[in-house]
Amino acid sequence: MILKKLTLSVLFILFALPTEQNGVGLSLLEKMYARYQGKWYKNLTFDQQTIRYDEDGNVVSENIWYEAIQMPDKLAIKFDEMDKGNGMIFRNDSIYQLKEGVVSASRIMYHPLLILGFSVYDQPAVKTARALTILGFDLEKAYQRDYNGKKVYVVGALEGDESSNQFWIDKETLLFVRMTQNFGNGRNQDVHFDKYEKVGGGWVATEIKFYTDNKLRLLETYSNIKSPKSLSPEIFEPNSFEGAKWMP
Repeated sequence: MILKKLTLSVLFILFALPTEQNGVGLSLLEKMYARYQGKWYKNLTFDQQTIRYDEDGNVVSENIWYEAIQMPDKLAIKFDEMDKGNGMIFRNDSIYQLKEGVVSASRIMYHPLLILGFSVYDQPAVKTARALTILGFDLEKAYQRDYNGKKVYVVGALEGDESSNQFWIDKETLLFVRMTQNFGNGRNQDVHFDKYEKVGGGWVATEIKFYTDNKLRLLETYSNIKSPKSLSPEIFEPNSFEGAKWMP
């Protein structure tokens, strides 16, 4: 999973805490957590086909990435080759970018897709609410609408508002299906989580589409999906990332 860079003020992080006033969104997050509490898988690995498109819809690159998730808030990505130390680690509120096993950059960052597609089902709702508030989602705003023939909850906006940061949740399954983010200056990103497959007591969307300014710019397709009983902590440590493996 990838997304645009986001740099956050430490002061803002300290004070952007959920309050009783954001009860609408927080209530939904609590329902999502309760629905799958104790059932969701703890670990997940998969191969990701990553296809990028230009503005005219032409394929400009195609790669295979290898990804590992340890619930609720750890994600490791290796680019192209498992034996090389090129990739990224997301841990809680930080990202580490690695090149040949060495950290080339790191910063505070909350990964909204990791949070909404995975973490929310395996961590207290108040923690999820705090991160989403920091990311600019207004949890006091919500409404219901139709989407692909189903009812969904939309959190972060009121009906008719297409520009505010918002995430969409399937009303029946309580699974995350869509997120839009407005980065200002007319730039926006629309992400769709599609083709869910059941894994243990949880689910994983196997097709992720990223639209920028209404044009498909990135397609991720997951395969070789597994839920191992355990994953080595070395996978999520920058100092041991290069030598860590989660598949042959």
